[in-house]
Amino acid sequence: MTHQNIGLVLSGGGVRALAHAGFIKALLEHQIKPTHLSGTSGGALIATLYATGYHPDEMLAFFKETPLFSFSLVALKKPGLIDSEKYDRLFRKFFHTDTFEALKIPTTIAVTNITSGKLEYFNKGELIKPLVASAALPPYFSPVEMNGELYADGGMLNNFPTEPLESCCDVTLGSFVNPVGRIEKQDINSTLKLLQRVYHISMDANYYEKFQKCQYVFMAPNIHKVGILDVKMLDKAFQIGYEHAQAEIGIIKKIIEGHQPKHL
Repeated sequence: MTHQNIGLVLSGGGVRALAHAGFIKALLEHQIKPTHLSGTSGGALIATLYATGYHPDEMLAFFKETPLFSFSLVALKKPGLIDSEKYDRLFRKFFHTDTFEALKIPTTIAVTNITSGKLEYFNKGELIKPLVASAALPPYFSPVEMNGELYADGGMLNNFPTEPLESCCDVTLGSFVNPVGRIEKQDINSTLKLLQRVYHISMDANYYEKFQKCQYVFMAPNIHKVGILDVKMLDKAFQIGYEHAQAEIGIIKKIIEGHQPKHL
Protein backbone atom coordinates (compact mmCIF):
# COMPACT_ATOMS: atom_id res chain seq x y z
CA MET A 1 0.00 0.00 0.00
CA THR A 2 1.08 3.62 -0.55
CA HIS A 3 3.08 4.91 2.39
CA GLN A 4 0.73 6.74 4.69
CA ASN A 5 0.61 7.87 8.27
CA ILE A 6 -2.14 5.69 9.66
CA GLY A 7 -3.42 6.67 13.09
CA LEU A 8 -5.11 4.19 15.40
CA VAL A 9 -7.28 5.33 18.34
CA LEU A 10 -8.16 2.68 20.94
CA SER A 11 -10.83 3.19 23.59
CA GLY A 12 -10.75 1.84 27.11
CA GLY A 13 -12.80 -1.18 28.06
CA GLY A 14 -10.93 -3.54 30.37
CA VAL A 15 -11.11 -7.12 29.10
CA ARG A 16 -13.00 -5.88 26.05
CA ALA A 17 -9.81 -4.15 24.90
CA LEU A 18 -8.65 -7.50 23.56
CA ALA A 19 -11.06 -6.91 20.67
CA HIS A 20 -8.57 -4.17 19.70
CA ALA A 21 -5.86 -6.82 19.54
CA GLY A 22 -8.02 -8.98 17.28
CA PHE A 23 -8.61 -5.93 15.09
CA ILE A 24 -4.88 -5.21 14.86
CA LYS A 25 -4.15 -8.84 14.01
CA ALA A 26 -6.48 -8.64 11.01
CA LEU A 27 -4.96 -5.32 9.91
CA LEU A 28 -1.44 -6.73 10.00
CA GLU A 29 -2.46 -9.83 8.05
CA HIS A 30 -3.55 -7.46 5.28
CA GLN A 31 -0.40 -5.32 5.46
CA ILE A 32 -2.13 -2.39 7.15
CA LYS A 33 0.33 -1.12 9.74
CA PRO A 34 -0.63 1.76 12.04
CA THR A 35 2.15 4.33 12.35
CA HIS A 36 0.77 6.51 15.18
CA LEU A 37 -1.18 5.37 18.22
CA SER A 38 -3.41 6.91 20.86
CA GLY A 39 -5.26 5.07 23.60
CA THR A 40 -6.97 5.12 26.94
CA SER A 41 -7.02 2.51 29.72
CA GLY A 42 -7.18 -0.98 28.18
CA GLY A 43 -6.70 0.64 24.79
CA ALA A 44 -3.53 2.29 26.07
CA LEU A 45 -2.24 -1.15 27.09
CA ILE A 46 -2.91 -2.60 23.63
CA ALA A 47 -1.37 0.47 21.94
CA THR A 48 1.87 0.31 23.93
CA LEU A 49 2.16 -3.46 23.53
CA TYR A 50 1.88 -3.02 19.77
CA ALA A 51 4.32 -0.09 19.82
CA THR A 52 6.78 -2.23 21.80
CA GLY A 53 6.71 -4.85 19.05
CA TYR A 54 4.41 -7.52 20.44
CA HIS A 55 2.24 -9.54 18.08
CA PRO A 56 -1.51 -9.45 18.87
CA ASP A 57 -1.35 -13.07 20.04
CA GLU A 58 1.25 -11.98 22.60
CA MET A 59 -1.09 -9.20 23.75
CA LEU A 60 -3.55 -11.92 24.70
CA ALA A 61 -0.78 -13.56 26.72
CA PHE A 62 -0.13 -10.26 28.54
CA PHE A 63 -3.75 -10.08 29.71
CA LYS A 64 -3.70 -13.72 30.78
CA GLU A 65 -0.46 -13.37 32.72
CA THR A 66 -1.36 -10.07 34.41
CA PRO A 67 -4.02 -10.83 37.06
CA LEU A 68 -6.90 -8.46 37.71
CA PHE A 69 -7.18 -9.84 41.21
CA SER A 70 -4.73 -11.49 43.58
CA PHE A 71 -4.48 -11.29 47.34
CA SER A 72 -0.93 -10.00 46.84
CA LEU A 73 -2.39 -7.00 44.98
CA VAL A 74 -4.93 -5.92 47.60
CA ALA A 75 -4.64 -2.25 48.54
CA LEU A 76 -3.67 -1.50 52.14
CA LYS A 77 -4.19 1.93 53.72
CA LYS A 78 -5.11 3.56 50.40
CA PRO A 79 -8.34 4.03 48.44
CA GLY A 80 -9.34 1.27 46.04
CA LEU A 81 -9.63 -2.50 46.31
CA ILE A 82 -6.50 -3.31 44.30
CA ASP A 83 -3.18 -1.50 44.66
CA SER A 84 -2.40 -0.25 41.15
CA GLU A 85 1.23 0.48 41.97
CA LYS A 86 1.87 -3.22 42.59
CA TYR A 87 1.42 -3.76 38.84
CA ASP A 88 4.76 -2.08 38.21
CA ARG A 89 6.75 -5.31 38.55
CA LEU A 90 4.20 -7.26 36.50
CA PHE A 91 4.38 -4.76 33.63
CA ARG A 92 8.18 -4.85 33.61
CA LYS A 93 8.03 -8.44 32.34
CA PHE A 94 6.67 -7.05 29.07
CA PHE A 95 8.03 -3.50 28.99
CA HIS A 96 11.75 -3.98 29.55
CA THR A 97 12.67 -0.33 28.97
CA ASP A 98 10.56 2.07 31.02
CA THR A 99 10.37 5.00 28.57
CA PHE A 100 8.10 6.14 25.75
CA GLU A 101 11.25 6.79 23.73
CA ALA A 102 11.92 3.04 23.59
CA LEU A 103 8.65 2.40 21.75
CA LYS A 104 8.97 1.63 18.04
CA ILE A 105 5.90 3.70 17.12
CA PRO A 106 4.85 7.14 18.45
CA THR A 107 2.23 6.53 21.13
CA THR A 108 0.15 8.82 23.34
CA ILE A 109 -1.96 7.70 26.27
CA ALA A 110 -4.69 9.60 28.10
CA VAL A 111 -4.69 9.77 31.91
CA THR A 112 -6.96 11.61 34.34
CA ASN A 113 -5.28 13.76 36.99
CA ILE A 114 -7.84 13.32 39.76
CA THR A 115 -6.25 15.94 42.01
CA SER A 116 -6.57 18.70 39.40
CA GLY A 117 -9.61 17.19 37.69
CA LYS A 118 -7.95 17.58 34.28
CA LEU A 119 -7.00 15.27 31.43
CA GLU A 120 -3.31 14.81 30.67
CA TYR A 121 -1.54 13.15 27.74
CA PHE A 122 1.70 11.22 28.16
CA ASN A 123 4.01 10.46 25.23
CA LYS A 124 7.54 10.90 26.58
CA GLY A 125 9.58 10.02 29.62
CA GLU A 126 8.54 7.32 32.08
CA LEU A 127 6.16 4.78 30.56
CA ILE A 128 4.95 2.23 33.11
CA LYS A 129 3.45 4.50 35.77
CA PRO A 130 1.31 6.51 33.31
CA LEU A 131 0.29 3.27 31.63
CA VAL A 132 -0.83 1.70 34.91
CA ALA A 133 -2.61 4.92 35.85
CA SER A 134 -4.48 5.10 32.54
CA ALA A 135 -5.99 1.69 33.27
CA ALA A 136 -6.67 2.28 36.99
CA LEU A 137 -10.47 2.26 36.93
CA PRO A 138 -11.87 3.63 40.23
CA PRO A 139 -13.01 2.51 42.70
CA TYR A 140 -11.66 -0.96 41.86
CA PHE A 141 -8.05 0.16 41.38
CA SER A 142 -6.24 2.68 43.54
CA PRO A 143 -4.96 5.90 41.93
CA VAL A 144 -1.28 6.15 40.98
CA GLU A 145 0.92 8.89 42.40
CA MET A 146 3.25 10.75 40.02
CA ASN A 147 5.09 13.96 40.87
CA GLY A 148 2.90 14.53 43.92
CA GLU A 149 -0.36 14.20 41.95
CA LEU A 150 -2.86 11.33 41.83
CA TYR A 151 -3.82 9.81 38.48
CA ALA A 152 -6.45 7.30 37.38
CA ASP A 153 -8.34 5.93 34.39
CA GLY A 154 -8.06 8.21 31.36
CA GLY A 155 -11.51 7.11 30.23
CA MET A 156 -13.14 9.29 32.86
CA LEU A 157 -12.38 12.37 30.74
CA ASN A 158 -11.48 10.96 27.32
CA ASN A 159 -12.28 7.40 26.38
CA PHE A 160 -11.58 7.95 22.69
CA PRO A 161 -8.49 10.21 22.39
CA THR A 162 -8.46 11.30 18.75
CA GLU A 163 -6.83 14.64 19.55
CA PRO A 164 -3.16 13.51 19.60
CA LEU A 165 -3.48 12.18 16.04
CA GLU A 166 -5.33 15.01 14.35
CA SER A 167 -2.27 16.82 12.99
CA CYS A 168 -0.02 13.90 12.07
CA CYS A 169 -2.11 11.29 10.23
CA ASP A 170 -3.39 10.93 6.69
CA VAL A 171 -6.13 8.56 7.80
CA THR A 172 -7.32 7.68 11.29
CA LEU A 173 -8.90 4.39 12.28
CA GLY A 174 -10.71 4.06 15.58
CA SER A 175 -11.67 1.05 17.64
CA PHE A 176 -14.39 1.46 20.26
CA VAL A 177 -15.36 -1.36 22.63
CA ASN A 178 -17.82 0.37 24.96
CA PRO A 179 -21.07 0.73 23.03
CA VAL A 180 -23.98 1.46 25.36
CA GLY A 181 -26.31 -1.32 24.27
CA ARG A 182 -29.42 -2.54 25.99
CA ILE A 183 -28.93 -5.14 28.72
CA GLU A 184 -31.39 -7.17 30.77
CA LYS A 185 -32.27 -6.13 34.31
CA GLN A 186 -30.99 -9.45 35.66
CA ASP A 187 -27.54 -8.46 34.38
CA ILE A 188 -27.40 -5.84 37.15
CA ASN A 189 -27.09 -8.34 39.97
CA SER A 190 -24.27 -6.85 42.04
CA THR A 191 -23.02 -3.49 43.24
CA LEU A 192 -19.95 -3.79 41.01
CA LYS A 193 -22.04 -4.44 37.90
CA LEU A 194 -24.28 -1.50 38.75
CA LEU A 195 -21.24 0.77 39.07
CA GLN A 196 -19.87 -0.52 35.76
CA ARG A 197 -23.18 0.14 33.99
CA VAL A 198 -23.53 3.67 35.35
CA TYR A 199 -19.88 4.36 34.47
CA HIS A 200 -20.39 3.24 30.86
CA ILE A 201 -23.56 5.23 30.36
CA SER A 202 -22.08 8.45 31.73
CA MET A 203 -18.69 8.02 30.06
CA ASP A 204 -19.46 6.70 26.61
CA ALA A 205 -22.82 7.99 25.45
CA ASN A 206 -21.36 11.16 23.88
CA TYR A 207 -18.41 9.63 22.07
CA TYR A 208 -20.28 9.05 18.85
CA GLU A 209 -19.66 12.71 17.97
CA LYS A 210 -15.92 12.08 18.16
CA PHE A 211 -16.19 9.25 15.67
CA GLN A 212 -16.58 11.92 12.98
CA LYS A 213 -12.87 12.65 13.39
CA CYS A 214 -12.02 9.16 12.13
CA GLN A 215 -12.32 7.84 8.60
CA TYR A 216 -13.37 4.48 10.02
CA VAL A 217 -14.49 3.28 13.46
CA PHE A 218 -14.37 -0.40 14.35
CA MET A 219 -17.13 -1.59 16.69
CA ALA A 220 -17.32 -5.33 17.08
CA PRO A 221 -20.87 -6.65 17.51
CA ASN A 222 -21.70 -8.32 20.83
CA ILE A 223 -18.61 -6.94 22.54
CA HIS A 224 -20.93 -5.33 25.11
CA LYS A 225 -21.71 -8.87 26.34
CA VAL A 226 -18.14 -9.18 27.59
CA GLY A 227 -17.76 -7.85 31.14
CA ILE A 228 -14.96 -5.31 31.47
CA LEU A 229 -13.42 -7.30 34.36
CA ASP A 230 -14.50 -10.79 33.25
CA VAL A 231 -11.19 -12.61 32.80
CA LYS A 232 -13.03 -15.73 31.63
CA MET A 233 -13.89 -13.83 28.44
CA LEU A 234 -10.34 -12.92 27.32
CA ASP A 235 -10.25 -15.31 24.38
CA LYS A 236 -13.84 -14.46 23.46
CA ALA A 237 -13.13 -10.72 23.31
CA PHE A 238 -10.08 -11.32 21.11
CA GLN A 239 -12.00 -13.61 18.77
CA ILE A 240 -14.96 -11.22 18.48
CA GLY A 241 -12.58 -8.47 17.39
CA TYR A 242 -10.62 -10.62 14.95
CA GLU A 243 -13.64 -12.14 13.23
CA HIS A 244 -15.43 -8.82 12.76
CA ALA A 245 -12.25 -7.17 11.48
CA GLN A 246 -11.86 -9.89 8.85
CA ALA A 247 -15.41 -9.20 7.71
CA GLU A 248 -14.71 -5.45 7.52
CA ILE A 249 -11.24 -5.55 5.97
CA GLY A 250 -12.43 -4.80 2.43
CA ILE A 251 -14.14 -1.61 3.59
CA ILE A 252 -11.07 -0.58 5.59
CA LYS A 253 -8.75 -1.08 2.60
CA LYS A 254 -10.93 1.07 0.35
CA ILE A 255 -11.00 3.86 2.91
CA ILE A 256 -7.21 3.84 3.32
CA GLU A 257 -6.60 3.68 -0.42
CA GLY A 258 -8.97 6.61 -0.92
CA HIS A 259 -6.87 8.92 1.26
CA GLN A 260 -3.65 10.06 -0.35
CA PRO A 261 -0.66 10.89 1.86
CA LYS A 262 -0.57 14.50 3.03
CA HIS A 263 2.57 14.30 5.15
CA LEU A 264 5.44 13.88 2.68
